[in-house]
Amino acid sequence: MMLIRSVAVLGAGTMGAQIAALFASIGVDVWLLDVTPQAARDGLDRARRLKPDPFFTPDAIARIRTGGFDDSMNRVGECEWVIEAIVERLDVKQALLARVDAARKTGSIVSTNTSGLSINTLAQGRSDDFRRHWLGTHFFNPPRYLRLLEIVPSKETDPDVLARVTEYADLRLGKGIVVAKDTPNFVANHIGIYGMFPILEAVQRGAYGVAEIDAMTGPAIGRPKSATFRTLDLVGIDVFLHVARTLAEEWTDPEARTRFTPPAFVGELAARGWIGEKAGQGFYKRVKDASGHSQVLALDPQTFEYRPTGHTSLPALEAARSIENTGERIRP
Repeated sequence: MMLIRSVAVLGAGTMGAQIAALFASIGVDVWLLDVTPQAARDGLDRARRLKPDPFFTPDAIARIRTGGFDDSMNRVGECEWVIEAIVERLDVKQALLARVDAARKTGSIVSTNTSGLSINTLAQGRSDDFRRHWLGTHFFNPPRYLRLLEIVPSKETDPDVLARVTEYADLRLGKGIVVAKDTPNFVANHIGIYGMFPILEAVQRGAYGVAEIDAMTGPAIGRPKSATFRTLDLVGIDVFLHVARTLAEEWTDPEARTRFTPPAFVGELAARGWIGEKAGQGFYKRVKDASGHSQVLALDPQTFEYRPTGHTSLPALEAARSIENTGERIRP
């Protein structure tokens, strides 16, 4: 297995800071860099306060050092693996990767956490050694708890690099690996987004509410409690819209493109800045009642007001609840 003593994570946002926490938790020294040293520190502080905790143990955070792209990019040259996790914009990522190419040491792994941008396109213009050691490593949020990791080689990725990263991610990070082709949004997001649209359309029509959908698409069918809309809040509605837009742009058939066009209410949420957990509200919002107790409210997409979730009572759902081990029986 390849030896990874130190990792540089570029971008201290929701994913970058948690990826740093994952590596620190298995004993790897981490440099967490962002636009400024303060931005990196702030990102690490946010990760420290997250629930569920992204760290295995409280002392793991001591393995993470922070810095800025301008004052600490030379630290990339000390690391065996560099993971880019900044904003999902091709031009911004390519500009940062050019700086990585100049600072990295020969033979070090470089990967991107992009959820769907082309791995081949991102590496255009980079050195031969960079391109041989370059691939996509798409973690899922929260990376400590979600087992799936999509590994996406480019056309020039050395097969031995792919094999070593796959082995390391399996045995050291505890991930379930899917090696994906460099197609828009890879595998999981392509399938997930496609399955999401009929649900969003049902809510748009007023057929079901947010809490009703989550009652039906969570443990009742063998899926996590986060179900549909809590998952979207966790991932980020802005991220979801970006992934959907990327898929839509790949289709020349107008009908196919329409299938990946989100309903207007989802775009309105993003326009208002209600993009999920990181903004404090999205499809759900947590508030305190008069007695100081925390209460979760669900969005009404027709009025954009939040209402108590209450108890969801649907005949089919009640019938399913009476069947023993429904979720386990449905689980693939």
